[in-house]
Amino acid sequence: MDTPEALDHINQAMLDAAQEETNRRFIAAWQSWRGSQCLLPKRSAVDLGDIKQLLGRVILFELISDDEILVKVAGSQLRDHGNFEATGRKLRDLTPPELWPVRCWRMAAAAALPCGARMVNSDNRTLSGAGVRFETVTLPIEPDEPEKPPLLMSNVAVLGGAYDRAAKDRPQLAWLPEEFRFLDIGAGVPSRIEP
Repeated sequence: MDTPEALDHINQAMLDAAQEETNRRFIAAWQSWRGSQCLLPKRSAVDLGDIKQLLGRVILFELISDDEILVKVAGSQLRDHGNFEATGRKLRDLTPPELWPVRCWRMAAAAALPCGARMVNSDNRTLSGAGVRFETVTLPIEPDEPEKPPLLMSNVAVLGGAYDRAAKDRPQLAWLPEEFRFLDIGAGVPSRIEP
């Protein structure tokens, strides 16, 4: 982010990457938290009042190590959709074992570079059996103290606004998305999307 024009271009590209309006609002809030002088917003700059209508769909992850990611908090709408509570759980425990290396690598890459991510996934494990498509945007947050673990914050939005509750027998797992791409926040993106 050498110039204000470069920052404007990156900010617009981030907004353009999101299809769902609530994700564009999430991105705009994140951009306001970081301001024009920083690559990442500090944790103390995050103003949840800016995204209060989105909080039911927001997830905050703490990357404790390269292989340990904690779900610090997951919004209540996500609990309703998944039919389980993710807050306080290790993300590894919510991921099918064969998918963990890819998920873990992607999240570590987003935190380390840093960059964001945009993904789309479908879930037909609903009460009606109808598929629901979700768009998720994930963005990095810098801890206030350098010795603290990096953070990632996600907003999960239903594409098209159609939502159906989870089937009672839905496994308590989060699968990998069908679509995935990293988002440039000013430091570039990894050259690949899998380890």
